[in-house]
Amino acid sequence: MNTKRLLLITLVLMLLIPGVALAAPTVILDGEQLIFTDAQPILEDGRTLVPLRSIFESMGATVSWDQDTKTATAVKGNTTVILPIGSTGPTINGQAKKLDVPAKIINGRTLAPLRFVGEAFGGTVGWDQASQTITIFSIPPSGTPPPTQDIKVHFIDVGQADSIYIQLPDNNDVLIDGGNAADGSTVVNYLRSQNVDDIELLIATHPHEDHIGGLPAVLNAFVVEQIIDSGKAASTKTYSNYAAAAQAEGCHWEEDMGQTFTWGNNTLQILTGQESWKNVNDYSVISRLDCGDIEFLFAGDAETPAELNLKGDISAEIIKGGHHGSNSSTSPGFLSRVNPEVAVISVGAGNTYGHPAAETLDKLQAAGVKVYRTDLNGNIIVTTDGKTYSVTTQKTSASTPIVQPAGTPPPLPITSQGKYVGSTKSNKYHYPDCRYAKQIQWANEIWFESKEEAEATGYVSCGVCKP
Repeated sequence: MNTKRLLLITLVLMLLIPGVALAAPTVILDGEQLIFTDAQPILEDGRTLVPLRSIFESMGATVSWDQDTKTATAVKGNTTVILPIGSTGPTINGQAKKLDVPAKIINGRTLAPLRFVGEAFGGTVGWDQASQTITIFSIPPSGTPPPTQDIKVHFIDVGQADSIYIQLPDNNDVLIDGGNAADGSTVVNYLRSQNVDDIELLIATHPHEDHIGGLPAVLNAFVVEQIIDSGKAASTKTYSNYAAAAQAEGCHWEEDMGQTFTWGNNTLQILTGQESWKNVNDYSVISRLDCGDIEFLFAGDAETPAELNLKGDISAEIIKGGHHGSNSSTSPGFLSRVNPEVAVISVGAGNTYGHPAAETLDKLQAAGVKVYRTDLNGNIIVTTDGKTYSVTTQKTSASTPIVQPAGTPPPLPITSQGKYVGSTKSNKYHYPDCRYAKQIQWANEIWFESKEEAEATGYVSCGVCKP
């Protein structure tokens, strides 16, 4: 067999055999690297699976195996972990847990999701993407400070769309919006890079595609405990996809009505409720995160009427600029009440809407507000300890190139079809046989079942094919 053919067969086998990885991740437990002589950690479908027995026994647990029920049981002190193979429902001291992927047997050894194994006995888990290193602390090492209580708010760069991830202590995670349908994989990959195991609260601000389009992908990828949205439905395929995914999740799903959520010393308050508006944007769920001396205000696409309708204290050091910096948002009265120091605008480079509006930027500059933009800065992360805050960005300037992390799959193409097609890079919709439609790259395609759906999403008809 010649060398080329042997190489080809080897590559094909690597693609066909699940769980094959070019290099197994390194596992550091309490400062010591673990050496696995039989089963190695693997990366599979974006999840890290690790040898259960090796790690549990290194933590001081006793592990037993029931061949008849295909169940692993681990005991350490007063804690008993029961993990059936092929099930996503293990128990810890009789309390049911839920895994994104089930444990499985590979080469006669049980492999289970990293975070579950690392945290089952009260440990903490870290993951370094660059070095492919897993760090597990089974007990707080001597002289090591406790896990950070910092809060991080990630404004994910999803182009002309919105997606905000709030990273709270003790693995509490909140997601506000999920970008366009084409951004779903981008958001999922970003959350996985931050070791998100599940999502405690998902907020869908309003039923426009650039806010809820990517949420079905998120709901399919993670366990979501609760969903809050505006209660405003839309007769669009995008909304139907979102509603179906939310229904299938089987979690608590309700409209905004001034709810308050508390995690430790941090409180997220929903500021909107049962109002009625002519403009869909004004139905946006508006929320305020209070971290002590530092507050964040997330306004979705709310425009001036909804902004001025807000009651109570809405002051915040950091504000998410409304409606991608449109001149219909960030009204002077609203800006005066919020009195922010930093504004983050989620906006697509070279968009056809003129966002952010020069008028909005002028108002923010006149108020002394520092502006960050996803089109110029990429992903934007605000970190706070509740007393001070800092801002870090993916790009330092518009000319800094974005290097996609190794192993991060590209965004998934939109595969749905319809009667009309548009581009995520413009605001026009066309007949599929229109000469301009044929110039749209597949990665930018967005399909609509009706003119009403397209126009409800903010698109206008092409002047050439006149749909």
